[in-house]
Amino acid sequence: MELLKDDVPESRRIDGCHCMSCADNRAMLASVAPPRVAATAKWDLEAMIAARRGFLAHGNAPASVPQPILRSWQRSARHGLDLETKLTVEPVSGHEMREALERNELLVQAAWAEIEALCREIESPGGVVVLTDPDGFVLSRCGSPAFLGEADELALRPGVLWNEAVIGTNAIGMALVERSEITVFGGEHFFKSHGILSCSAVPIIDSVGATIGVLDLSTVSSVSHHYALSLLRRAAEQIERRLFEQTFACQERMHLHSNPLLLGGPREGVIAFDGDRLVGANRHAIELLGLDWSAIGMVRFNQLFAMRCSSVRRNAFSDECVVQTTGGTTLFARLQTPGTGDKPHAPAIRTKPGPDARKPVATAGRPAEKTYPLPHEILERLLHGSPSEHHSVWRPKAGSLIYGSEITGEAGETILIVRSGQMRTYSSYEGKELTLFFLGVGDAIIIHPQTMLEVKADSEVIILHESMFRELAQSEPDLGLSVMPAMNRILQKSIRMLEDLAFHSVKHRLVRLLADMAERDGRKSSRGILIESIPNAEDLAMQVGATRQTVSTIIAELVRRGLLQRAGKSSIVIPDLELLSDELEAE
Repeated sequence: MELLKDDVPESRRIDGCHCMSCADNRAMLASVAPPRVAATAKWDLEAMIAARRGFLAHGNAPASVPQPILRSWQRSARHGLDLETKLTVEPVSGHEMREALERNELLVQAAWAEIEALCREIESPGGVVVLTDPDGFVLSRCGSPAFLGEADELALRPGVLWNEAVIGTNAIGMALVERSEITVFGGEHFFKSHGILSCSAVPIIDSVGATIGVLDLSTVSSVSHHYALSLLRRAAEQIERRLFEQTFACQERMHLHSNPLLLGGPREGVIAFDGDRLVGANRHAIELLGLDWSAIGMVRFNQLFAMRCSSVRRNAFSDECVVQTTGGTTLFARLQTPGTGDKPHAPAIRTKPGPDARKPVATAGRPAEKTYPLPHEILERLLHGSPSEHHSVWRPKAGSLIYGSEITGEAGETILIVRSGQMRTYSSYEGKELTLFFLGVGDAIIIHPQTMLEVKADSEVIILHESMFRELAQSEPDLGLSVMPAMNRILQKSIRMLEDLAFHSVKHRLVRLLADMAERDGRKSSRGILIESIPNAEDLAMQVGATRQTVSTIIAELVRRGLLQRAGKSSIVIPDLELLSDELEAE
């Protein structure tokens, strides 16, 4: 069975994952996978063993040892364990191992992606990532080959119980008993043989507050665990999130946070209702609502919120719904109803304009529309040989940020016309950006001092004072007419953006953006319409006026429902554009 393998294939261990989650892990991992430090001196380990003996025999508590460790030493002694004896444990039979995996199948499946991601990060310092069931039974293990031999010698392997009753003080056993995250360093372990280890563990909690397993990271004691608990905690929360979504796929779920920018992110609260009765919550929701786990299954909607459930249902499908708890706390909410769009149905048959529909055509009694050269082509002819005091050519590099005040100076409004490349105009407020327009070859825009632009590809632009543009347009009417299509496109985009922000949810805006991209940039493939260079979640968020977390959540939902398929790092497939477009009518 694949999950029983002690390590991941060599290619997967060495080639780091490039997904967003693993990128975040690497950013934090300066210390969870740091360079080795000097090995613990032998007398440090012996001193800790002597302190443990003194504490158990005479109650002399060492000041440097945390209280949870002291409690665990006492529990281990009460279990009849003798730190002087050599610990010998054997894994269960293959049949018993298979039964354990079957009992915990959902947990193992939900956890494996996080285990592999953590495993990649400990390749350099050496160590193992371990998943156990609620009894401390090791279900799966993933680690660096250099450390697996040591782990085997210590019986840190699938099929072995690592609770306190068997192993004594260790991070897995303590996380189960204390129901909290814990790190056990070197000699703090009960048995001397485990003094070579440092272990960090976080319990995995289900939607009613029960501990269903433990995620553990174990290394040699010389490796720092400064950020280990942070990584494990985040991984455990992702596992809990997957299990929550599976458990309550048929229930109404409410996503909550005190900060609207963090709604849809990894630390949002999520609760589930059966009718108006609370039937599930994650740990963040318990904290946000000030609840105890015993409230699950007992409290009703009106005991949590100072508003009617029907009112929330009407308003919480966007990301702007504000709810107030009965305790007076204000939260931001998004409601997710069960089965939205889940039932398969035949797509509506619509007639669409063909690929040449936008081209001007002659009809009876009406001549074909006149086409004009692009604005920069006319300008190049008009400005040839003229003094450059009223115009200039800029060649900004990709990644450059340009502020309108840099262009306008004291001249006031200025016209910018793109000769080559691509630029983005955007608005920014308190760190949140909204993409207004993308400018390509031939596009023109009026620049104000407050205008902000980002150069997306090496560009060349013509900049001239508005007075100069008016003078040229009077002498050459085609110049004014040539910029009208670009100006009209910007005007229509502005009107639609205002409508979207005022009347439509983030999901509606995102679906429409994806549909537009499919129409404009997509190409047919055997799987559907392929968009080969889709912007990342952050860029998409800027275009629809939302947070990256919200966009990522919506895309994940569309993928789960089969409306989108991932086709690589920066490509997606829309299997049925008509079916995706139906989401616009459903919103």
